[in-house]
Amino acid sequence: MSSLAKTLITGLLLVLVANRALAETAGAQAMARGDYARAVKELTVAAKAGNAQAQFDLGVALREGKGVEADPVQAFNWFRQAADKALPEAQYEVGQMEEDGEGTAVNPSDAAEWYRKAAKQGNVAAMFALGELYRNGTGVPKDEAQSVRWYMPAADKNDVESQLILGRLYQQGLGVAKNLNDAAVWYRKAAQLGSAEGRYQLALLLLDGDPAQWTGHRPSRRSIEAADWLRAAAQQGYAPAQYSLGVAHLRGVVVPLDPAAGLLYLQQAADQGHPAAQHYLGRVYWQGRLVTADPVRAYSWLELAAQLGDSTAFIDREELGRTLALPQLQLAKKRAQEWLAGRGI
Repeated sequence: MSSLAKTLITGLLLVLVANRALAETAGAQAMARGDYARAVKELTVAAKAGNAQAQFDLGVALREGKGVEADPVQAFNWFRQAADKALPEAQYEVGQMEEDGEGTAVNPSDAAEWYRKAAKQGNVAAMFALGELYRNGTGVPKDEAQSVRWYMPAADKNDVESQLILGRLYQQGLGVAKNLNDAAVWYRKAAQLGSAEGRYQLALLLLDGDPAQWTGHRPSRRSIEAADWLRAAAQQGYAPAQYSLGVAHLRGVVVPLDPAAGLLYLQQAADQGHPAAQHYLGRVYWQGRLVTADPVRAYSWLELAAQLGDSTAFIDREELGRTLALPQLQLAKKRAQEWLAGRGI
């Protein structure tokens, strides 16, 4: 082959590659501005020409039904082509779809291999997913020590879910030696990243228990810090923290005695469907020590707590119910059912 011919072929290849890249770029830009029909058109050209990023982006469009009718089978096919080209985000999506049986047959063992390939390239979501498979024994032998090996690098990259799980594993001694200091380290990292659950769990760890279960507590430097984390989680709307802080204020443990604040936090947790908070609030209205006694409202909260899983609320509900007149009982049950219906329960 002459040097001129080689030059021409090289030039044509460069033009072809450039055109693929331009089509992928145009498709990505159209996707970003919400012009999904144009995006799919451009991405299809680039994907068929073998551009891995375009294949991945087209898979996303097909999976989510953007610019085209949702088609998980075709989405999987494009993800798989991009994954075969070692694109880590595509490898993760293939693993996820094989784990869930979306667009393809359920195959958790194959999903694990795709997650592993993506994780080795630094894909955080794949690291977490692989950790979950080992922790639950899905597609791979159950091995909590192996799960920790994959959660750890994800947690180091600020994956909050991995940090929370590591905190629980160290706290319980699963897959690692039990170490409350290490548990606190991971909960603290999650808390500092804004996780309400991380803040709540760190508070309970610092207090060595849930203040909602206490009748008295002597303030300490740890309890002051714990109260701050508990308050931060409650202010984020985290119902378990609202419940614990509400009871703590009503009893004056960890935080100052403040019935008004305690009732407010309890109400917030109860409104979110926290059964223990509903039970406690029901007893408050039943006993009438902190608020005016209201047996109808008390029964409604006890009814909700019982229906949402607080087995001990059932006993209180039955005892209170025997003291109510039939119209009161009917009104209380009606309010509870309206509350449930309003939340689609």
